[in-house]
Amino acid sequence: MGLVDVLKSFGLSDYEAKALVALLSKGTLTAKEVSELSGIPRTSVYDVMDSLLSKGLVESFGKPRKFKALSARDVIFALSRRVNENIEYLKRELPKIEAEEVDIIRVYRGEMVLEKIREFVEDARKEIVGVLSYIPDSVAEILRKAKCKLILISSNASIIETAESYEFRKKEEVAKSFKNFCHGLFIFDNEKTMSIFLDGTQIAIVSESSAVIEFSKMVIIPVINFMKSE
Repeated sequence: MGLVDVLKSFGLSDYEAKALVALLSKGTLTAKEVSELSGIPRTSVYDVMDSLLSKGLVESFGKPRKFKALSARDVIFALSRRVNENIEYLKRELPKIEAEEVDIIRVYRGEMVLEKIREFVEDARKEIVGVLSYIPDSVAEILRKAKCKLILISSNASIIETAESYEFRKKEEVAKSFKNFCHGLFIFDNEKTMSIFLDGTQIAIVSESSAVIEFSKMVIIPVINFMKSE
């Protein structure tokens, strides 16, 4: 990459870069001399020089007009200052127009699973809906502290006395089958969903995506309606 290309990368036009190189290499020049040395058409050279003047990179004096570039050090300083100003502008303005990034999926493991269930239950203010294979004591203890409407479907949902609970038909057989593990899906305040897998390895998958929430409701609501009709 030559000098002209590098100067262009700082926002100068092709003609401006060529004129500046000519002035730096030859010193003071008339517009005609700049045109001859740089290859800029004579019809364009004054516009180019006026543009460089407005950018503060060259000086003009005398009649006929002559032009002189700032020292190489001053040119570098002026260009770098402009770059720094542009970077600061981008730092300030780009975040304002950036679309908010939603953390679509978060995965928690181990002890963090129960901690997150506890956090979401404590924060919920409208409604918690959950469908679970089986509610273990550790989860039941948390659900009993819910401060909002609680709708549960599970093989042992009735252990949460404060909940609107629905149990599977053959709850005893189901409970016996599922007692060693818990798989389920919660919706909290229609704002976040949590799928839990407590089977030796504890895993929770959390999403605040509106699409995931709507999908979860499509899964849960028909089940609730079916259980209510039983």
